Amino acid sequence: LENIIELSQSVSWMNGVQFYLTKDISVNHGHTIYIDSPWAITSISQRQFWKNVDFKKFLDGKVEGILSIDVSDWDTPGIIFNKPAKECTREEVVKEIWEQLKKSLNVNGVELLKDEYMHSCNIDDDIVFSQPMENKEPLLVNTVNSWDLRPYSYTRIPNLFLASDYVKTYTDLATMEGANEAARRAVNCILDSDKSKYKDCQIWDLSEPWVFALFRWIDKRRYIKGLTWNSNQPFVIRILTRFIILTKKLTTKSKK
Repeated sequence: LENIIELSQSVSWMNGVQFYLTKDISVNHGHTIYIDSPWAITSISQRQFWKNVDFKKFLDGKVEGILSIDVSDWDTPGIIFNKPAKECTREEVVKEIWEQLKKSLNVNGVELLKDEYMHSCNIDDDIVFSQPMENKEPLLVNTVNSWDLRPYSYTRIPNLFLASDYVKTYTDLATMEGANEAARRAVNCILDSDKSKYKDCQIWDLSEPWVFALFRWIDKRRYIKGLTWNSNQPFVIRILTRFIILTKKLTTKSKK
């Protein structure tokens, strides 16, 4: 446990806001990244994943969709109030996020997100609107060499096991998947210490698509040489990438 205090410095804020809408906005099948948003916003449109849920049963029956938002940058000024999220009131945080969403979604003359769609919203309870603003649950960020500081699920203290996203896992990233794997490892440690007859929880190694192998090799070579990451890939890599994308498109069309 001796490294946890040092590891606790490698955290940042990534907290969520849910917008309850009177019209379902699908946006995208999966996680959407608003790459140019000052507050590093991402979103997931929830209803597409809850096919059998009757939304009419919730709130006043007028909610048709839920847009879940993650705010990953609380220190950069926004586009309306010119203040970072940490310095905003609850109302300002909501309005700022909403405007950043509209700026990214309402483009080329298409108004996908309208003000009248806003029914209500909820901000993560871990955000305490005090002065200064407090976050009760900051998120671990993988910084250089932080792996050596992360503990295993087991400890040298009898009957003390750790299950959190900062535990060493195959997932190797502060995500729900990483936390899930850490919990599985903790359960396995409990079963082992108890000499239980039950089977261990299954744990999967991190699987990365083979098409990224060459990119990882190039990144590793640059890292060994002490060079920074470079988005300008060699000509051969760019050609190979375009070939893979084209092949995928042709395969998709043939299936249809």
